[in-house]
Amino acid sequence: MLKISWFKFVLLNSLLITCLNFNLFIFVYEKIQNTWLTLAFIVMYFLLIHTIFSLLFIKFLTKFFSIFFILSSLISIYFIYYYGVLIDSDMILNAMQTDIKEVKELLNWRLILLTLGSLILIIFIIKLKIVNSKILPTKIMSIFLALILFLCIFLPLTKTYIPFFRNYNEIRMYNTPFYQIYSLWRYYSKNIKAKEKFKIIENDAYIEDNTSKKLLILVVGETARAANYSLGGYTINDTNAYTKKEKVIFFNNVSSCGTATAISLPCMFSISKREDFSINEFQENALDILQKLGINTIWIDNNSGGCKGVCDRIKQTELYSYQYDGNLLDSLKEKLENLKNQNIIVLHLQGSHGPTYYKRYPKEFKKFLPTCDTNTLDKCSQEALINTYDNTLLYTDFILSEIITLLKEKNDFQSSLIYISDHGESLGENGLYLHGMPYAFAPKYQTHIPLIFWSNDSNLIKLAEKYKNLKLSQDNLFSSLLGYFNVKSNVYQSNYDLFNNSLKANP
Repeated sequence: MLKISWFKFVLLNSLLITCLNFNLFIFVYEKIQNTWLTLAFIVMYFLLIHTIFSLLFIKFLTKFFSIFFILSSLISIYFIYYYGVLIDSDMILNAMQTDIKEVKELLNWRLILLTLGSLILIIFIIKLKIVNSKILPTKIMSIFLALILFLCIFLPLTKTYIPFFRNYNEIRMYNTPFYQIYSLWRYYSKNIKAKEKFKIIENDAYIEDNTSKKLLILVVGETARAANYSLGGYTINDTNAYTKKEKVIFFNNVSSCGTATAISLPCMFSISKREDFSINEFQENALDILQKLGINTIWIDNNSGGCKGVCDRIKQTELYSYQYDGNLLDSLKEKLENLKNQNIIVLHLQGSHGPTYYKRYPKEFKKFLPTCDTNTLDKCSQEALINTYDNTLLYTDFILSEIITLLKEKNDFQSSLIYISDHGESLGENGLYLHGMPYAFAPKYQTHIPLIFWSNDSNLIKLAEKYKNLKLSQDNLFSSLLGYFNVKSNVYQSNYDLFNNSLKANP
């Protein structure tokens, strides 16, 4: 059996974690632009890690902490390096709600090699014999020397480093695995603790005119970014070849509530605005209110992540796992044959969910070539990756045009379509892929989303045309849904209603 002293074991663990934080050191160098200051930071970081490990690695917990820190670091580094994803509490929430289908789509040879390598490393650490003789004096001396050396470097450079840490608060997110451990604790405190009693936010709402026949189809897209919509001026590929023939209105300045479905989806239906929204909310949403008022409310879902609680209380809910969103049209046609006076039908799409964009559309929609037919996105050219993503948008556009065709047949109703994406996506810009960046400094690609509107009511079209350039967001959806059905309520805000002349730009 291989033997190693406790001191050497701690030293090697400290070196390994320091080396795995290369993304952190790259961030520091890019901001400081000084090689010597960056090297000094690396040495200080190592000394701090060594101090922490010297304190934590006590006799019976040494191997546990070693395996825990190394595994946490390897997993975090993998997603940071290959996808540019920073793991915070919202990203952990997103991961916890990921299903088997989504996990399979993330699998590739890199992840398999990482898993195998991690297993070998765990077995090696378990079998390793750590010699613990004279551990206390060694521990005290190790901590003392590390702290002395740290202070000798840090104190003369405080005027440089203290302003640096203040100006670049986001540096903490690159500190692997400590920020991820902190995020896990925040996830627990925000999401695992017992929820409050379900809150009724509206008891006095009523519909001013419940005899008029109304039909609204709300399509919630997945991972569609506004930057790639030809309706908004995008010229590389014609991603809206179908809907542009239907004279739809494209709102070109709309922001998402979050950068991941787990946040954006419940937030857009909530009365709370983005700044106030909490994933812990346990209260009525817009659909609950509409259903309570007798409006025929239906949720049809093809997103593998589900409705994130939005449809939990909706009586008519259908959940599917089709490969292609177009299969939802059959269910929609059936629902359109059994309408009541007032109806809202929500279609939640799989849309452009990555990284396997090439699996989101049938072969006849493989229009833009070449394509990226792999989930290892950085192996594809930027052109191929964008083409593949644009094919997903084109397929969604086709589905929207088919829905509009169905709505045109319902000319005895005020029939309308709203399409809104949950969040955007990064496609390799600045080394970032997918989504889920912390909102405060997420790129616009992840927060700028498409909003499309069509109606057979010319007055609504005129209003949409009037306000299409206004600064809007998913905060507008709650009051817009209530406003469409003329709901009178103290929770309704006309200045957030897309269908009201009082609409104002978001703050």
